[in-house]
Amino acid sequence: MARIEIFHKMRDLRDREKQEHQKNYQRSVEVFEEKATLLYETLKEKEMEEFRFEKQLAEQSVQAMSFIQHQQYIERLEEKVKSLQPRVNQAREQMKTKQKQLTTAHVEVKKFEKIIEQKVEKQEQWVKEEESKFMDELSMQQYLNFQNR
Repeated sequence: MARIEIFHKMRDLRDREKQEHQKNYQRSVEVFEEKATLLYETLKEKEMEEFRFEKQLAEQSVQAMSFIQHQQYIERLEEKVKSLQPRVNQAREQMKTKQKQLTTAHVEVKKFEKIIEQKVEKQEQWVKEEESKFMDELSMQQYLNFQNR
């Protein structure tokens, strides 16, 4: 039977790996949040600019040059959105991958904890059985000693 200390060491090793995966996952969440926030802000800026320009059109006439500048600005924002979306999706996928790795590491730690728990229970059961055998033997010896008197 393998000694429990070995399983404790293996669990500790898996726990350190789990902590490392936790850090990696947290970093990937932060990267995703940064990129998603940037995309959100760009989309919001585009929406506000379109709303502002439509309001300006409704209230007064707009010069052709202003209209062209606005259109170019909106196109730059759209290009920025198009370039940000793949980055956000990539960051999301990396975050999902890191989360799967973290989940797997967590399961591994739990497996070793369960093994340790079972080993401890078996060892405690064995000790109880040995104590019971010893007590039976002691009881038998006392009985025989009492009979011989």
